[in-house]
Amino acid sequence: MSESPPPGTGTGRTPGTTERTRRAILDAAVAAWTADRTAPMSEIARLAGVGRSTLHRYYADRPALLRALDEEAFALTARAFAEAEPERGTPVEALRRLVRAMFDLGPVMNLLFTENRDEEGGWDDSRWERIHAPVGALFLRGRREGVIAPGVDADWFVRCLWYLLSAGWEAVREGTAAKQRAVDLVIGTLEHGLLAPGADRGERG
Repeated sequence: MSESPPPGTGTGRTPGTTERTRRAILDAAVAAWTADRTAPMSEIARLAGVGRSTLHRYYADRPALLRALDEEAFALTARAFAEAEPERGTPVEALRRLVRAMFDLGPVMNLLFTENRDEEGGWDDSRWERIHAPVGALFLRGRREGVIAPGVDADWFVRCLWYLLSAGWEAVREGTAAKQRAVDLVIGTLEHGLLAPGADRGERG
């Protein structure tokens, strides 16, 4: 991670103060860039309640701050997967716990998924795939137990999981669904798709 070093202990700051400042900056970056992808570092400093010089001691520039958000996303995602315990219970129960745990990742993940990283230092795809090992294991268990449809592969399973979560986050952000309603819709769509039971699936036209 290539963020600039934060102020040292010689400034009189305690580790707790340093962590609170770091947290405030990351939260401010998510808020500012969610509202406006072009928001300058000065706006992030304002939202975080710190001076620009303090912000730049923690994160020298936009790419450094984005890399810090990457680290945040990796850590939070790995923690959500672990807390969901996808190896416990039936595959359907595990999937429901997984969605609930992942839904709280919304703000930072929605920002990073829609950020153009070509000019900002990129995203570590190999690390992201390693973090998803528990999800892959859940998919394989669901396939063995006949819960996952035969035509669905692991890549499509993971894509649908994240895409539907993104739709849920957007619905909450736009005020068209409360959080619990959005979670239930994500789970229901993953489990049953969009067609009602008994719907006519015959081809027309």
